[in-house]
Amino acid sequence: MPNTETMHQIDGEVTVEGPDAPITITFDRWGVPHARAASARDAFFAQGYCVGQERGWQIELYRHMAHGRAASLLNKGLLRIDRLNRTLGFGRDAAREWEEQSDDARMVLQAYADGINAAIAAGPAPIEFGLLDHEMQPWTPVDSLAILKMVSANVQWSTKIGNGQIAARLGVQALEALTPDVPADSALIAPAGAAWTNGAHAFAAALADLEQEPGTRRGGLDGSNCWVIDGAHTASGKPLVVGDPHLAFSVPPQWFVMHMECPEFNVAGPLNPGYPGPVYYGHNTDIAWTMTHAQGDRWDVYRERIVRNGSGPEARWLDGTEPLQRRDEVIEIRGEDSVTQTIWSTRHGPVLDGDPEVDDEVLAARFALADPCHDFSGLLTILTADNIHDAREGFRRYDSISGNFCFADQRGEIGYQYTGRVPIRPAKLTPAPGWDGVHEWNGEVPVDELPQDLNPSDGVIITANNRTTTDDYPYYLTFSQTPYRANRLRELLQGRTDWSADDMPEVQADQTSLHARYVAERVGSAQLHGVSPSVQELQAELAGWDGHLSIDSAPGLLYQELCQQMIARTVRAYFDAPSRLIEASADELRILHEQLIADSTLTLPAGQSWDDVIAESLTAAGAALTERHGADRSAWRYGDSHAVIWRHNLGRDPERAARFNVGDFPKGGDGNTPNNATGLVGQAADHGVSYRQIFDLANLNGARIVLPPGNSGRPDSPHYQDHLQKWLDVEYFPLYIDWSDIEANAEGSLTLIPA
Repeated sequence: MPNTETMHQIDGEVTVEGPDAPITITFDRWGVPHARAASARDAFFAQGYCVGQERGWQIELYRHMAHGRAASLLNKGLLRIDRLNRTLGFGRDAAREWEEQSDDARMVLQAYADGINAAIAAGPAPIEFGLLDHEMQPWTPVDSLAILKMVSANVQWSTKIGNGQIAARLGVQALEALTPDVPADSALIAPAGAAWTNGAHAFAAALADLEQEPGTRRGGLDGSNCWVIDGAHTASGKPLVVGDPHLAFSVPPQWFVMHMECPEFNVAGPLNPGYPGPVYYGHNTDIAWTMTHAQGDRWDVYRERIVRNGSGPEARWLDGTEPLQRRDEVIEIRGEDSVTQTIWSTRHGPVLDGDPEVDDEVLAARFALADPCHDFSGLLTILTADNIHDAREGFRRYDSISGNFCFADQRGEIGYQYTGRVPIRPAKLTPAPGWDGVHEWNGEVPVDELPQDLNPSDGVIITANNRTTTDDYPYYLTFSQTPYRANRLRELLQGRTDWSADDMPEVQADQTSLHARYVAERVGSAQLHGVSPSVQELQAELAGWDGHLSIDSAPGLLYQELCQQMIARTVRAYFDAPSRLIEASADELRILHEQLIADSTLTLPAGQSWDDVIAESLTAAGAALTERHGADRSAWRYGDSHAVIWRHNLGRDPERAARFNVGDFPKGGDGNTPNNATGLVGQAADHGVSYRQIFDLANLNGARIVLPPGNSGRPDSPHYQDHLQKWLDVEYFPLYIDWSDIEANAEGSLTLIPA
């Protein structure tokens, strides 16, 4: 039974400040709230209220991180993250953005904030607040905008600094191996010896801290699968809209599922706690949508030449100089003295590496989302659209959200729209000169010219963080994409005209890696000389393997270890750059595949062939696995080295881990399989499928979804981890929108009465 002292009220009435009319919220047995409101404003108030009740701790932490105040909430371990986020300026940019919002956007954001504040007042406070002796201050729309900026930022600025370091040391070939789909521009590569090319950049440690912080985004690992199938290719004659975003595993999870009904719309789906939604996934009974992260490159890094005089540092610009702007901000630290952060900025943006009071060259970063964005002006358009053509206009208003949106309507049509503000400029993969005026931006890619599609002849649109443009596309959008999951989904979703919702779980459950299949084939064809019979047996075991990474797969375990042994001898040894390529990461695996398939000698040890590397690596892999898992290969299981875990920010304390954390559990698949679960090899997978949906427009009542580990963020709630086993088994629960079904499965009904 739930602890009633730590749980919020779900039955009866509660009087609150804010709504215009009574709001009824029915809570179903899967932990999903269903709100009935008399207006759109009250619907978003109800959304904020439910988020404030169920996810108060989560949004408070997100808010502190976005504003660079997390160390004041937790401890000095978050100080480096605070320094980074203060420098990037999400909170400062959000404050300016709020002043330029449309009336619709202001209504949505303010109503959501009012609902959160009503929940704070109603209590009870999250148990985390009691443990930290923390009192939550009122929520504002600026907080929501700051969080959206933070989660939309990605880390291309860091990647470009790392690219420059590698290019300066190893040359253009190395850079082209890192980013094979985007030509490297040697003119932008800094000469070896520049101060910033030596060692990790100033905020590398902060990004490493983010890697360890539950629930934070990791840039390149933020992926997803999604597809839509038109009505001509389904048994019902109505489209299917399917998706599963891949994010960091955390408790509470990074989604909160809710249903809202008002005169303007009837909407169900997941939102991101911290700002209104559903933005990324959902349906409004007439249309349904899904998406993947498009990884739009909205950062450029500029080399700034500094001159100093009595009035302070200045940056060279054309034939003169411009003074740098300085901000001194105080960062509070829980239980310790505060520190002062000095932030320098040039015309391009904040200085992220180097000290302009000492260094002759520093690096400044320009962020396309620093200028005001208007995402929430598009949200109401989407929620009220009755066809995909009108909905597309809403998606095109998304500035922050870099997405590959796929959508369908009741007429059977399907479409695709790339979203997000992307500056017009050539690809700049390394820091560019900031003093000559040659590398400035030339506006934004027009929304009408962003990639789009409508009713393709094969009836299917698939995106899975793969490349979405051809070589003749006139604009540069991103250097980040991966082909493996998209290619596997194309294998699975072609050639039928009778698809149904019942077929989709098998696709979402798929654990076959095309990357693994290719490596197995390549190992099987290798000419191995001077190896033992046991190594020959290992080669034979892989040679016939289909790349299916099930929990009980012995070849899967061997493949994982073999890749690490090959990477250590080639990719890792060649780049020797942990600030750009994280050891045991998906990036290393991708580069290994690309080097293998091209039969490139770039990363090979001197005098060796790939067959030589395979022979050495198989030998070492066999020895390592025998030591760790025993000599009986029939007992080797991939799941013994591949588990999943959901972590809470307070769960790192051993005394609190059992109460807050969930896991670990053996898991199949990896970062290249549709059923995605990934992380650094040798550690529990902490990133992957964070939500699944199967929307059949023939019947959207009872749509299939699953949210691991559960919809509640309160550890004492029965819905804190009640969906975990369903997620592991690729099972679902129904998302009802019909009130007879909602009421038949109700746990409680609460009415919010205006004060």
